[in-house]
Parts: sequence; structure tokens; C-alpha cells
Amino acid sequence: METKKLIRRESSPVHAKVQIATLTDAGEALLDRAYQEGVILERALTDAFTPAEHAALCELLERATTILIQQTRQATAPPAT
Repeated sequence: METKKLIRRESSPVHAKVQIATLTDAGEALLDRAYQEGVILERALTDAFTPAEHAALCELLERATTILIQQTRQATAPPAT
């Protein structure tokens, strides 16, 4: 991101080994565009379903997300002693 000039790094005034990364104007602009694209996609998906279908889809996605998070935690957890 730094080589693409989306962030800049500065040394911390408090700790010599800490680098503070902040978005550049180009980084902020890219983040804003990505957010807007997300909003457009969300609206398109919402419009593609009836309210009942949309609610069912959201419930299924929530359940799937919960399973994925649980599986990821199990896969990355340290072995039991």
C-alpha cells in the first residue's frame, strides 16, 4: 500500500520502534470508492429478492458466517495440552 502511495508511515513520537500508518488522500479516495461500490452491490442484492427471500438469505448467510468463524478459530487454535 505504501508503494502505491495509499498510506504513509511515520515514526511514533512516543516509541522509536513504532510506525504509524495513515491513509493518504489517494488512500482515502480509494476507500471511499470501495465503500460506494459496496453500497451499490448491497442495494442490487436487496432489490433482487422479495423481502421474505432477503430475510431468509440474510439468516442463512449469518449462520454460514458463524460456522466459518468457528472453523477458522478451531483451525488456528493452539493444540490442547
